[in-house]
Amino acid sequence: MKKWKVISVVIMLTVVMMIMPSKSNAASLSETEKLVQKAENAATALKWEISLEHRKTLYSDPIALPNMNLYNATKRAGQLAYNAINTLPAKEKVKLTKRMESNVDIHFHRAMAYIDAVKSGHKIAVKTSDLNDAYRLNPLGTQTEKAYHDLSSEIRKQAILLYRVYGKSTRDAILEKYKDPGEKARQSSMYVISAKIEIEQFQRSIANNKTKEELLLTAKQIQATVNKIQDENARQLLLTKLDAAKKTIPGISLLDYDEFFYLPNLIREVVIHPSQPIIYALNEKKDILEINYKTGKIRQLTMNLVPETIYFYNNELYVALLKGPRGPYGQVQNQQGAIAIINTSNFTLTDQFDIQIDPFDIVADDKAIYVSSASDDTGSIRGYSRETLLETSKVLYIDNQSYIEMHPSLDRLYAVDTTVSPRDVETHFIVDGKIKRGYDSPYHGDYRLNTNISISPDGKYIFNGSGVVMVASDSKAMNMTYLTKLNTPFEQITYNLNDGLFYTGNRKNLEVYNYETMEKVNSYTLSGYINNIFYQNGRLVVVTTEVLYSSKLPKNAIKTYKVKGNEIIQ
Repeated sequence: MKKWKVISVVIMLTVVMMIMPSKSNAASLSETEKLVQKAENAATALKWEISLEHRKTLYSDPIALPNMNLYNATKRAGQLAYNAINTLPAKEKVKLTKRMESNVDIHFHRAMAYIDAVKSGHKIAVKTSDLNDAYRLNPLGTQTEKAYHDLSSEIRKQAILLYRVYGKSTRDAILEKYKDPGEKARQSSMYVISAKIEIEQFQRSIANNKTKEELLLTAKQIQATVNKIQDENARQLLLTKLDAAKKTIPGISLLDYDEFFYLPNLIREVVIHPSQPIIYALNEKKDILEINYKTGKIRQLTMNLVPETIYFYNNELYVALLKGPRGPYGQVQNQQGAIAIINTSNFTLTDQFDIQIDPFDIVADDKAIYVSSASDDTGSIRGYSRETLLETSKVLYIDNQSYIEMHPSLDRLYAVDTTVSPRDVETHFIVDGKIKRGYDSPYHGDYRLNTNISISPDGKYIFNGSGVVMVASDSKAMNMTYLTKLNTPFEQITYNLNDGLFYTGNRKNLEVYNYETMEKVNSYTLSGYINNIFYQNGRLVVVTTEVLYSSKLPKNAIKTYKVKGNEIIQ
């Protein structure tokens, strides 16, 4: 028994000696405090090393890795201090640990977060450079798509490290240097990459025997996406790629395969530039729109009054403006409106002047602007000098709300009324920029007429929307006399006299006529309702109203078709 007691005492003494630090291994309190102070001094220096404002005074590029010697020295000083603290009694250990946490650890961890952010920023910068280089080489290349996905992944992966940086100004500066350029590169190429992927999926859909209707609808949606892309080079590459894919659709017909883009807003009162791929239109607000149907670029000019109608002549756009609600009839002294003149070369407003008339329709020549009334007590067409902008001529007792068309010779205009039955056509002369009274057609209800008329570019014929064709002649005996009637009525008409053709539009139907015989030679059915048709530079430009499968709301689209003979092709 005594022997076991002695053994137990020896074991206990041995354990105590093992867990108690020896005088040679234990640091004194004063030595530990010196180590803590050294760590604090290093941490204070490190704190300033990662301060943006301080770095701006020291470095040309303040957003960069800090002095890593200082960072490592702080790390070693902290480790030495904690090693010494761990040898102290509990009371001193707690006290100095709190001091270390407040004065050393916090700055060291902030420096660590700063270093991690800069290193991750470097990775994003490399991926950003890779994407920019690949995109410049080939926006649609495989390497560009890979670089895009690599950058997107890197931004998602590294973003959490960027946001851990202490101090808003420092954090914002790091984000501005690394993340913002990466996001900009990613965003600028995102629509291109997305459209490329969509086209490739579209090609697979063709191979998988999707129906023609499904494929054409998909192609329209892809093209709408492509037309939003600002980079013209990438946009053209995508259109070419989509173009090649569409050609492989089985059973595609001439009018299935077209070029078009959707407009962001509904439009009205459309005219076309005679030589450039530009149309001008009014929207539902007070805006005049300039739409380049080749590039998809749209510019707008907002008026101070509501535009009623527009007319293009000699690189100027004439706009009739309303000043108030339109009444049925009113004294001319109570009527008011305005005319705006826009320089189409730079799309700026050059003049605007008031007129003592409620304007309905407008035409112009080199010397004057001619406006038909909408609601005055006598009804009139008035002329305003292009030079002085003053009223210089008028003819009275014209039916209000008459549409007017200028003859190509500029020596007369034609008018068709819209409020009287039976409807009539009349002509009035233009002499040295002044309008002079003319005469009515020889008929009064003999032929049913609609409200839309058009003069052929050679000045030979007057086409009425009812299908009636009249002679436009200098001779009163022949002028406005009946010639023939087309197969069907029309709402829109345009001319291709180089090929001896003209085209009419009615609802979704597009018809082709021989100009010499007035016989219909071809017809097509479009997907949307035809609002306007224009022939320009070997192409038909068609403004339609479409209703997409994904929405019940209508959208306007501009489509262009190549023409070859009496066929419409892409």
